[in-house]
Amino acid sequence: MDPISQGVLGATAALLVSNKANRRHAAKVGCVAGLAPDLDVLIKSSTDPLLALEFHRQFTHALIFIPFGGLIVAFLLWAIMYRNIPFKQTLLFAVVGYATHGLLDAFTTYGTQLLWPFSNQRIAWDMVGIIDPLVTLPLLVAIIMTCITLSKKWIITGSIFFAAYMSFGALQHHRALEATKQLAQFRGQEITRIKAMPTIGNLIVWRTLYQSGDHYYVDAIRVSLLGKTKIYPGDSIEVLHVSNTYPTLAQNSIQFSDIQRFSWFSDQWVVSSPYTSNSIADLRYSLQVNGIKPLWEIAVDPTHPDKHIQYQMNASGEKRDILPWTILLGE
Repeated sequence: MDPISQGVLGATAALLVSNKANRRHAAKVGCVAGLAPDLDVLIKSSTDPLLALEFHRQFTHALIFIPFGGLIVAFLLWAIMYRNIPFKQTLLFAVVGYATHGLLDAFTTYGTQLLWPFSNQRIAWDMVGIIDPLVTLPLLVAIIMTCITLSKKWIITGSIFFAAYMSFGALQHHRALEATKQLAQFRGQEITRIKAMPTIGNLIVWRTLYQSGDHYYVDAIRVSLLGKTKIYPGDSIEVLHVSNTYPTLAQNSIQFSDIQRFSWFSDQWVVSSPYTSNSIADLRYSLQVNGIKPLWEIAVDPTHPDKHIQYQMNASGEKRDILPWTILLGE
């Protein structure tokens, strides 16, 4: 989720366990702790472009790391700013604020290693977009009013709205999946894998992927508030088989290993880029909601198998439906 939402949710959690005397302290500590796990973006390598993808949303986001992360944040804040406040109060607010981060990220589509180190599965519940003002703004208003009035009723109301909105996201996700299954049935296809992802800023328009046979199919589905759905058919593309596409690439080479790492990061939704030669794309994200123009991809060089692949973004200078207004309005 975006940093503002992470800080806001961390502050919300801390306020919920605070008493009237330390409301504002709770909000500040919870906000900082809610932001802290994303410091893992500093883990990167100039020679290995995939290292950042591998470590972002890894150990700092894991459930097992919550008490340690909270302790680190609390100690630093106590040592730098809050020595006049009992450490146990700062620790409580830091731990509960820190705990919200990985869980909120798991509600999105990117994938979060909540179960690290016991599993490297990238958990993505696909219930809300990476940016959604209806997640952030109501909680932000509730935090401000709570800090002004010191009354907990505001933050409780905001939290109830947040829970209701996430529940609505789960419902919309289910409806998008069901609509995708019906679409595949109408096409006479049997689904072996399926995924539905909300688009940025709303729970109405969904990007859906499914595999049938040796092809992936991409569509956009508008799931209205009243339950009616409208299909915006997209493209299909062949499933990537690395051994067939790069038959000369040795399995013990760095390039082959990087392809496997990228496939893991992409939850195996990988294809040969239809727009760039010798490139492998993450099909989950595209410049258009029902398109196959990839948002990011890796460039493979079979002639240099022991050099790391190159990671590249494709958003520059391209038309991109960040928020698909025409579909959102049902046009």
